[in-house]
Amino acid sequence: MMKRFRYVSAAVFAAMMAGSGIARADANSTDEGLRVFKAANCVGCHKWTGAGGGGYGGAAANLRKTKLTLEQIELTIRCGRISKGMPHFDPDAYTDGRCYGMKASQLEPGRIPPEADHPLRQADIDAVAKYVVANIKGQGEATLDQCHSFFGAGSRVCDMYAKQDEGGTQHASAEQQETAETHHHMKVEAATDSNAPHQDAEK
Repeated sequence: MMKRFRYVSAAVFAAMMAGSGIARADANSTDEGLRVFKAANCVGCHKWTGAGGGGYGGAAANLRKTKLTLEQIELTIRCGRISKGMPHFDPDAYTDGRCYGMKASQLEPGRIPPEADHPLRQADIDAVAKYVVANIKGQGEATLDQCHSFFGAGSRVCDMYAKQDEGGTQHASAEQQETAETHHHMKVEAATDSNAPHQDAEK
């Protein structure tokens, strides 16, 4: 009986350790995704909130309202959007047909997605896609806590969200959110339909 108890205890301990490892891996992935989101200047178009919209970066997709799956987001980051302003972050995206089965030679110059200023490794693309799904997609309006998570606690950029804490809410208006954005630029054009699943391999 004792021997069996030791086996069960060992199994439970192993399961707990495995679960802890998964949690740490998820947390590390989110942290890495945030780092990439900043380093690749995703805020230049989608803003720190991911809300996108018109402005200095072009009409980028609202990632908070996107219906794309994790795989579709990863594909969009890697390959960009044909005939749209979303750049491709894989520097070899259109050299061998890996993106939508298309090569640059098969596309008219105006249809080739722009090349990102900050190319990413596949691991970075995976990390930032997971960050978008875990921290931006479906999150509603930006909050004070989310602002602190992005900029750090005590950042004055987040002051406007604290002032909006009325009736238990911490939401800032669209106009106020605009003033909180980090004004970096990326070469993009309009991408107004990027919130819906897409088929970019059309001829």
